[in-house]
Amino acid sequence: MAERTGRPASLNRGLALVLVLGAIAVLAPLWAQDPLRIDLAATLKSPSGAHWLGTDALGRDLTARIAYGGRVSLGIGILTSLFSLAIGVPLGALAGFRGGWTDAAVSRLIETVACVPSLLLAIALLAMSPAVLRGIPDVLRVALVLAFAGWIPVARYMRGEFMRLKSAEMVEAARAAGASDLRIMVRHLLPSALAPVLVTASFAAASAILVEAALSFLGLGVQPPQPTWGGLLSDAREQIDQGWWLAVVPGLALYGAVLGFNLIGEGIRDRLDPRASTR
Repeated sequence: MAERTGRPASLNRGLALVLVLGAIAVLAPLWAQDPLRIDLAATLKSPSGAHWLGTDALGRDLTARIAYGGRVSLGIGILTSLFSLAIGVPLGALAGFRGGWTDAAVSRLIETVACVPSLLLAIALLAMSPAVLRGIPDVLRVALVLAFAGWIPVARYMRGEFMRLKSAEMVEAARAAGASDLRIMVRHLLPSALAPVLVTASFAAASAILVEAALSFLGLGVQPPQPTWGGLLSDAREQIDQGWWLAVVPGLALYGAVLGFNLIGEGIRDRLDPRASTR
């Protein structure tokens, strides 16, 4: 019983954490200083009343840079999750429902993309900078690149659930009533298959935030002067011995965001997956 009562708390804590970080980022223009304003008279100032989280080597307020950086990191995480769903759900559903050559083609595509680690794949795509990606904003560009690998788990789960459910009695009843394949997939199978997919989408958002931080750390993510949590960590490398807060604060922000999305994923899994209630 103790285990079951802890499950809703896990979801609530995750939602609260993500909502707090999101509110700080979204409302940043209402309360934060200009994250790009340089003040050479206030370089590397430790946390104080004037600068709650200190300043960087150019005197820029770290509180404001963390808040505005959250817009990028959280935005990329959420967009990557949505793009992964948009790609993985229809492909996985078609593969699991149709079977045959459709399943074989989608499975080979999944195996091909899954052979390359997501970080290396993102680095390669961003480094090559395809012409189609050059004219779009950095946040959208990075999210699309990350979704190119992030759809794989979504498609796998969706394929497995549709293969398991397509022989259920409700599907036979729908066919007998004259329902089309599309109606059966959308109306009858999709709601029953959403639980593991939503869990995967939440975990994908957490993973995307970490990968984006790694890309920004390497200089391949969202480009300066736009602050990002990964970019702040990269900037902190040269001044870490002079200002511990330069690395600790963005690191804690990353930790909080990833923890929040992971808790949300676990909470959704435990609430929607009926098999979880028996464990």
